[in-house]
Amino acid sequence: MSYKSSLDVPSIETLLGLQKVMADARNPRRPVVGSWLMLPGASLARMVAQMGYDFVLVDCEHGNLADADMHASVGAIAAQGVSPMVRIPAPENWIVKRTLDTGAHGILCPMMSTSEEARKLVSYAKFPIPKSQSTPDTTSGIRGVGSPFAPAVFGQRMDDYIASANRNTFIAVQIETVEGLENCEEIARVDGIGLFVDIFCTVETFLIFCVDMLFVGPNDLCSSMGYPALEHASIPEVQDAVQRILSAAKAAGKYAGMFCTSAEQVEARYKQGFDFMNLGADVVALAMWNAAELEKLKNIRIQV
Repeated sequence: MSYKSSLDVPSIETLLGLQKVMADARNPRRPVVGSWLMLPGASLARMVAQMGYDFVLVDCEHGNLADADMHASVGAIAAQGVSPMVRIPAPENWIVKRTLDTGAHGILCPMMSTSEEARKLVSYAKFPIPKSQSTPDTTSGIRGVGSPFAPAVFGQRMDDYIASANRNTFIAVQIETVEGLENCEEIARVDGIGLFVDIFCTVETFLIFCVDMLFVGPNDLCSSMGYPALEHASIPEVQDAVQRILSAAKAAGKYAGMFCTSAEQVEARYKQGFDFMNLGADVVALAMWNAAELEKLKNIRIQV
């Protein structure tokens, strides 16, 4: 899914980036499917982005990617007309700022356990609202202004980017702890309605500070619940928890995402109601392909 058509005539009246991709996938409904990068390199990012994915996520939590690698990967992905997303290592203000300054269309924050943590994260990702657009009850952000890279990725001037970034920046949080599970309904309701409820609102309505998506981290959630992390698919209690998170997102008018490693998993989670899924990762693809092909050669490689 390309977002380039939105960039031909930049306007603060239209959705851009991943927000547009997600909104477009609602009618008619279709899954938003992406890949996951854990290895550095603009060339790798560019190749994966050319494969037909809706988004490519740059994993700076568990991946082998430093700050410069993140910048290079985000730019390479965006240049292919695909939405770059970054999983940040922690919900720290400076990390969120550095990530969004690359031009990433959105962030995925791990280990989100309370609504207060989610509110802080949202404030880090949003620019302060001008007095002319605010009221005494308005929630404002604290994101700093300065990066020339983000406007360039979106094909905008700096002033247009600042004016539109609050509604175009996509914020997803991972629910992957018992505490996060118990608080998932409150986290999903952070600061109002969010984009999923009404994409045909006025410009002012888009300036709402909210979490856009709950994303299930099944391995850590399973581990946090006291089970072996990789056995989550076969444990009913964990699958009930997954359903609870999905229901919480939908009840709050938010998107729901799920980590997947195969096409079969993507299809099953889509039918369950999830909107946003990854299809494995670069390291998953390398491991699976090599293992499968080497297995075919086992008989002729056995040493007598």
